[in-house]
Amino acid sequence: MTDPSGPWDHLEPSSGSAVVQRRGEPGAVRAMLRGAARRCPRCGAGGLFEGWFTIRRRCPRCALRLEREEGGFLGAMTLNYVATAGAWLTLLVVWLVLDLPDVHVAALLVTSIALVTLVPLAFWPTSKTLWAALDYLVYRSSPDYVPRDAAERGSGNGGRFRPVI
Repeated sequence: MTDPSGPWDHLEPSSGSAVVQRRGEPGAVRAMLRGAARRCPRCGAGGLFEGWFTIRRRCPRCALRLEREEGGFLGAMTLNYVATAGAWLTLLVVWLVLDLPDVHVAALLVTSIALVTLVPLAFWPTSKTLWAALDYLVYRSSPDYVPRDAAERGSGNGGRFRPVI
């Protein structure tokens, strides 16, 4: 006899709802807002950083692995780059609107250099927690995800599967 519930059944919409959410798990918007506020995407706890550039390995409250694999910082770097490019393009458009037809190139250059130096430094912690929130949202959609102890499983493969020994 077959089991009526498959491993992916919890991902299917039920009774007309567009998204099925596990009890106690935050929604996508809440997780992203927590990431933007530099908080844990799962439980909302603060204190995720040891220093400005150093994120803790795990959330101090729920033990969610914040950087699950080596190279996990590349997504945060991409978010940081996009935020810096957006800030610079905004600066450029506003500068040109206010300064045309006589553009002060030297002042624009100095301001641009200051902006592209300071924005990535200031935005780095936020980009790390935003990427942790995105990673959490993708990871929790896996049928092998277990809300509290999935982060405690084997390392190197994202903590999803135990190696067969």
